[in-house]
Amino acid sequence: MTDEEFEETLVECSDDQVDSLRALRLLTRSNAQVLREGVNPGRWLNGYVFYSADGQMIYAIGPKGKTKTTLHMMPYYGSPLLQERHGEALATFLAGKSCIAFRKYSELPLEALTDIIRRGTPVMVAMIEEPARAKQARPPARRKNSD
Repeated sequence: MTDEEFEETLVECSDDQVDSLRALRLLTRSNAQVLREGVNPGRWLNGYVFYSADGQMIYAIGPKGKTKTTLHMMPYYGSPLLQERHGEALATFLAGKSCIAFRKYSELPLEALTDIIRRGTPVMVAMIEEPARAKQARPPARRKNSD
């Protein structure tokens, strides 16, 4: 995704949302460089910026209503360790099992978010890519000989 394409996603956002989304983009891109960035055209979270591996969303950022911004974090959702480590810091922001919602980026516990992205990304990528590798490594199915 180019900078221009990213900026197009911000057109209808408030000033706080624009600032937050730009900062979240920088945080995610600098700590999860292996992920692909793109705009989600799907039914859920349409127009959100997704960070994905092998087509599977790991993080999503976008506006929520006219004043809030959200960050969806699948590593947090899937890791009891990360939930235990950062649950208290994120408690006031949680808006779902993997989602935080907030008004200003400066309010966020950045150490917690950075840790979730740094630790959670490699684990999620491995989980996503492992089944694909295993499928590729399987020998082709043997056909029965009709002789």
